Amino acid sequence: MKNVLITGVSGYIGSTLAGALCADETIETVLGIDIRRPAAAPEKIKFFEHDVRQPMTDLMTRHGVDTVVHAAYVLPPLHDTDLMESINVEGTRNVLESSARAAVRRLLVTSSATAYGFHPDNPVPLTETDSLRGNKDFTYAKNKREIKAIIAPFAKRHPDIAVSVLGPCFVVGPTMDNPLSNHLKKCLVVLPKETSPLQLVHETDLMRAILHCLKNDISGTFNIAGAGTITVADMVRLMGNRPVWVPSRFLYPLNRIAWALRLHFFTRFPSAALGLFRYLWVVSPKWFIEKTGFSYEFDSRTAFEDFARFAGR
Repeated sequence: MKNVLITGVSGYIGSTLAGALCADETIETVLGIDIRRPAAAPEKIKFFEHDVRQPMTDLMTRHGVDTVVHAAYVLPPLHDTDLMESINVEGTRNVLESSARAAVRRLLVTSSATAYGFHPDNPVPLTETDSLRGNKDFTYAKNKREIKAIIAPFAKRHPDIAVSVLGPCFVVGPTMDNPLSNHLKKCLVVLPKETSPLQLVHETDLMRAILHCLKNDISGTFNIAGAGTITVADMVRLMGNRPVWVPSRFLYPLNRIAWALRLHFFTRFPSAALGLFRYLWVVSPKWFIEKTGFSYEFDSRTAFEDFARFAGR
């Protein structure tokens, strides 16, 4: 692994990974593409303003890219769901096709455990053999499910490429900045009265898992998650804030109105996302550990405690 291309390099996962790769002396070049320049980027990185839906075979070939990490994905929900789906799904198709034409050796796609969906009858824990039921009314989870369905046949058609798909649960850590972290930072945190514990993975562990796959040519689809869970109440308490518990039958219509009116002080996600608080969606990381020998440094609680300490500062 000498020349690595990261899509979505300005995002949370992409920028964190760029820092880790640039610190690795065995890697010669780190290329990053995004529609906006990273807020802070290591000197080693070569940035290109590039829409993930546009062809990139020439870019890969010109720089001798042997490894691609696809992290370009719209995380904060958009009101324009057509645009969100175009970037997420068609962008992934383009990355796969470009990688194949450029004859890269490794391709890693960052997926999400939300591809299993938020349902009251989810198996506990969810394993890699369970059905993907990403909720149709929640674009983020729906697209993650659809993308996994695209990658599986691609990997079969291209056995010469080591294709790995990592599906982490909620990623937390010092640099976390997303609708969930922003919501938990509020002094009064509005939540559905009916909640289930959440499973988390520390950003450091996710970066280590990605590098572990790339350096060892590991292929396959894996859940990535820290051990155990943490209650939503404990998360709010560790942030030093207060929860406001609202019965779901009232919160759903209130959130729907606030989302439609773009009342960001109340919510930054559609009502369908409330299911992630209500239903248990805990995945098993056992298969990844057994196949690759990977070990985690953080469990769900210590991962969130690290974020809370940073947010407190």
